[in-house]
Amino acid sequence: MRERIVQAATESIKKYGLRGFTLDDITGELSMSKKTIYKYFTSKNELISEIVQRAAEIEKQRVLQEVDRCPTWFEKLNAILSVYSYPAIPFRTLNELQRYFPAEQKTIDEIRRFREQMAMAALEEGISRGDIRDDLDPAIMLLTFTKTVLSPMEDQFLNANDITIHQLLEQMKKLLFYGILNRCEGDLINK
Repeated sequence: MRERIVQAATESIKKYGLRGFTLDDITGELSMSKKTIYKYFTSKNELISEIVQRAAEIEKQRVLQEVDRCPTWFEKLNAILSVYSYPAIPFRTLNELQRYFPAEQKTIDEIRRFREQMAMAALEEGISRGDIRDDLDPAIMLLTFTKTVLSPMEDQFLNANDITIHQLLEQMKKLLFYGILNRCEGDLINK
């Protein structure tokens, strides 16, 4: 029963957001009383907390699985920046977490830090192998990745530009890895 409640709540959150969904939505969908829900969860916030904890653990496991499959630092970094386990969950939900559920936002922040640590390890490996320029500070590279790829995006941007989260992440990675220029810096200066 607990699983059914979590699943129904997750679907309601996708539709209505964290603040918009109600326990009545779940009782109606599952044809049960609130009393039954309260056997498993003392409050809506406790239910949200469990969903966020589960989502964070799934995210962490997916990142680890993807990285384990990668033989090179570049493939590892690419995987870290590509894995997004919840394409069906709108980004507005992450924004709601940030604004209205600070305890659960801490869980999301922990996953972000986990991903950042893994990305830093991949960058440091790339630098030590001589594949990444050594005149760039890895902390600044990581900040750039964090502020672009690992930060929540707005649904409005995705909808207004008719792109998916996957398309957005792929474009951001191309931009960060290869830049916007067709030529190298010297070619532009000498022209």
